[in-house]
Amino acid sequence: MKLGIVWLNLVDYTPLQLILFGLGAALWVLSYVYIVKTVVKHKFVEMPAGVLCANITWEFLWAFVFTQNMGEVIGIGYKLWFFFDLYVVYKFYKYGHKQVIQSIVPYYKWVFSFALVAWFVAQYFFIKQGFDNPIGANSAYIINILISSLYVFLFLRLEDKSVLSFTAGWARGAGTGLISVMCALKWPENYWLLSMCAVCLLIDIFYVYLFKIFKLK
Repeated sequence: MKLGIVWLNLVDYTPLQLILFGLGAALWVLSYVYIVKTVVKHKFVEMPAGVLCANITWEFLWAFVFTQNMGEVIGIGYKLWFFFDLYVVYKFYKYGHKQVIQSIVPYYKWVFSFALVAWFVAQYFFIKQGFDNPIGANSAYIINILISSLYVFLFLRLEDKSVLSFTAGWARGAGTGLISVMCALKWPENYWLLSMCAVCLLIDIFYVYLFKIFKLK
């Protein structure tokens, strides 16, 4: 195997596609940096509980169990996502009670732990049985729809919206948007995936717009 294919797969992907994905991945890392800053500053985990477990299990599976085919450079991005999320999940066990309704507080750690296992098992077999594509985009966009939607619900539900990061929001949306463009260039015939990309884009734009409506930055 040629060295170029090991580090960056320029056989199956064009330089533009790899650049778009790489920039999108970098913006997601930036989003995680600000999510972590929110945890440190406000003792609050802003990633919605209902999807945090799905997100980290996807990252673990694609970083360490299955192999995306874009090359090792892109694989570093997958691993960075996982390790940032690992910290966030760790802190969720400590601060997650601030995100859930009062009646769930005594049980949220057990419910979250069960969800971690359930999402891991479901995604493992989804990927193993060939329902995903070579970079995990099919499963990723199912999760992304949930992330984008639940962020909106969390924003509207919270009384103190200052614990949510504007930078984390726009970086996450912009990162997903760039990866969506990459998917459109690479798999223009995958209308299911493209429809998920479009829905994510619309919800992410609305989420960022909410900060303007409530005059938050």
